[in-house]
Amino acid sequence: MLPGSTMIFTTIVLLCAVASATAQTPVASQSFPFPSILTPQVPTNPPYSSSPVMKPFTLSAVTDWSRMSDWTSPYNIYRDGGGSCSLSNRTFWVFCDTTAYSKTTGNILGAASNSMTVALSFSNPKGLKDVTMIPSTGWKPAIPFTAYEDTFSGNIGTRYALWTYTNCVQLSETRAMHFFLVNKFSNPYSSRQYGNTMAIYTLDPVTNQITIERPEQFWYTNQTYGYGSFASVVVNKVAYLYGLDRTYSGSYDVHLAKVPVGYETNRNYYRYYDAAAGAFSYTMPVPTARRQANAVIQGTMPFSTGTVFWSAYHNAYLLVFFNNWVDSTFRVLSAPSPTGPWNVSNSVLYRSTPGEGGFNYGGNASPIYYQQPGQIAGKELLLQYSYQNTSNTYPKILQVTFN
Repeated sequence: MLPGSTMIFTTIVLLCAVASATAQTPVASQSFPFPSILTPQVPTNPPYSSSPVMKPFTLSAVTDWSRMSDWTSPYNIYRDGGGSCSLSNRTFWVFCDTTAYSKTTGNILGAASNSMTVALSFSNPKGLKDVTMIPSTGWKPAIPFTAYEDTFSGNIGTRYALWTYTNCVQLSETRAMHFFLVNKFSNPYSSRQYGNTMAIYTLDPVTNQITIERPEQFWYTNQTYGYGSFASVVVNKVAYLYGLDRTYSGSYDVHLAKVPVGYETNRNYYRYYDAAAGAFSYTMPVPTARRQANAVIQGTMPFSTGTVFWSAYHNAYLLVFFNNWVDSTFRVLSAPSPTGPWNVSNSVLYRSTPGEGGFNYGGNASPIYYQQPGQIAGKELLLQYSYQNTSNTYPKILQVTFN
């Protein structure tokens, strides 16, 4: 060893340890008891690149399961948005704004900016069991507020709200990450998005506790692309995070970042895709103007919400999405790899029927329900969306089967 190298090596180790500790220190954290309701899932191992089998995006069967709800709850609960996840053979959902009403008087009892539920079974996907909107936890949100955000939680006019419209991405059997939009209300009817935040889920299958941590208040501010807030997928232990350019492209352009699994809370490991160069760079693009050449997808219609996943049935990656044209229609794009090239023909998958209160929104797909023994991943999907009736909003779910 060269003279002085021991000191240099020790210094590097200490610096790395400090950086790692800093990256892992949560700005907010809380835990909940988690029901031991098993919905066995067989994880897929998608290839990075393949030749798509372009089977038609037509459906042979559709089952409308209608409203998703915990019918055993002592409250009448409404919620919207949301996405699904799977850890330790348990499938759960995290929804956005959630309100609880008395079943006898109809009076509002409490509200939270998001809530967590567990799926009861694959055979009845509308059935949920509440994890957070229950008497023992009160009305606090599933995703914890920072100390600063929490100071506004008692005022509906200036509150913070953490909302998600996509699925979480599973990193291991017991760990996942999920991205939430950080919004702040200036009055009860007007809010501004400040960026997104990363939530890390860790499930202990022995103690049946789920811990939710936020490494920072803002993982990406609204001066950057909201990587992960539109969609995410893991391939070969690398997480691919898709974000919309809402400001300069009007949500037509999708940008992409990636990070090795295990390093998701360390910004030094993130890389950003430049479609023009066909390569990733450690330099994050700064969106001071529209950068179509950097975008991994340039849509022919504006995107709203979506899900990216590997479909073994189609031998391709699929993006199932809603657009911003409030037509309540699920559409699908396909690609041989997470970086494309993406087919932007916008094939119509299913036209959902809007409620009396307006258009459906927050549409996404939940392929994890059908990655089970004896089934081909992607041949069957659950399509979930927020349905507006005349009095309130709640999630509905469909089961579809491809031809």
